[in-house]
Amino acid sequence: MGFPSTNAPTVFTAFGATGDLMRLKVIPALFKLYEKGELPTQFSVVGFSRRDYTDAQFREHVREALGHIENAKDLSSFLELFQFQRGQFNEKESYASLQKTLAAQDATWGVCANKLFYLASSPEFFDAILHNLAESGLTDPCDDGSGWSRVIVEKPFGVDYDSARKLDALLGELFEEQQIYRIDHYLAKEMLQNILTFRFANSLFELNWDKDFIERIDMRLLEEVGCEKRGASYDGVGALRDVGQNHLLQMIALIAMEHPQSFDAAQLRLKRAELLQALTLPSENNIRRATFRAQYEGYRSIAGVREDSDTETYFRVLTSIDTDRWRGVPIAIESGKRLGEPVKEIVVTMRHPVPCLCPGEHHKNRIIFRMEPKEEILVEFWSRKPGLSMETEERTFHFLLRERKAQTRYTEEYMRLLLDSIRGEQTLFISTDEIQAMWRFTDPIIAGWKKGLVPLETYPVDRKDITAAATVRVL
Repeated sequence: MGFPSTNAPTVFTAFGATGDLMRLKVIPALFKLYEKGELPTQFSVVGFSRRDYTDAQFREHVREALGHIENAKDLSSFLELFQFQRGQFNEKESYASLQKTLAAQDATWGVCANKLFYLASSPEFFDAILHNLAESGLTDPCDDGSGWSRVIVEKPFGVDYDSARKLDALLGELFEEQQIYRIDHYLAKEMLQNILTFRFANSLFELNWDKDFIERIDMRLLEEVGCEKRGASYDGVGALRDVGQNHLLQMIALIAMEHPQSFDAAQLRLKRAELLQALTLPSENNIRRATFRAQYEGYRSIAGVREDSDTETYFRVLTSIDTDRWRGVPIAIESGKRLGEPVKEIVVTMRHPVPCLCPGEHHKNRIIFRMEPKEEILVEFWSRKPGLSMETEERTFHFLLRERKAQTRYTEEYMRLLLDSIRGEQTLFISTDEIQAMWRFTDPIIAGWKKGLVPLETYPVDRKDITAAATVRVL
């Protein structure tokens, strides 16, 4: 699949330019793209924030975010791309000043540049930013109709179905759907991108990819880190909203979506949305029987966390897909913090044929898509053990995507996402239909937990004991 050229004059405006999102994710990714020569020849970054920075001070902030860089020449020329615009998100005058800054850049280049607006601020400011963008004329095309405008929005996309619809309605006032880029960085992970190739490029698997051949699917994102550095922002959100409503449901979409007509963005997003819309909506009885939640010991002592917090730091949910292809296949998703060594994977267990010509124990085949601790795909199968007796032994086809290498967390994913937003390639960005379908599924669970349908358990840190307990309760 080819990509459109990225070499058109482009101004990247970041609202919340001095925050952690820019420092930890966006700035390192932009620098790597710059090193690789992937950014447009004429490219400028305008940082918009309330801090009273000069351009030089903002560039020093960018340099500090990058840490040690061996190639001083590349770093120096990269920093020259950055300029600063002081402003308040809710003040119209700030946007008038920003408009003058962007117009001056157009005049310097002698062209109407493309405009990319990145909402790197807290979601509480989205409403003000979007309204002021619309009212200021910043997103209007140039007089000759040249120059596109796009907006990048980071998750969370609302806190529930209603707030997500409200945000989408606001985005719709400003942009067409093809101009809106909603980031869930998990879609840009190499292993998740590889799922579609593994499925659709190999008839060996896709022809057997349904309820007749697959017994169950298990997905887990078990993290080593806790909430110690983000207590105030995490409390009240919880694990289900943080990674379940987005990352894990997107993983379900990739592993179970129907065959698209092509690999273009519109088709892939359509098929992901159709699959998510087919998830069985949980009833109160189902929530009691098929969900589990827990909080790790010591969580309530973290700064910013309420003393009586009932926020879950671990969950397990059992669901299914109401389609002819998947009806009756259980799908379990789980995630949690402070669970020891990280394990992030999708396990597809193949159905056991009956009757089976299996000497001794009856075995099942599994296909494992693993992101951590290694990026690999494993296909487990059974063969005859050499010798005089008829015994079987487990063997594994092992595909290691690549050797684990040291790299800044998130950099690779954000490189791809930022480059695609410049290209106009939306495959790895979430559509409004996907967002609404995901909230429609998780809202009843969150409401049920608030009503006390499922007790909040506790678990010791740095161990995986709670996952075994949850599996017993939620098969």
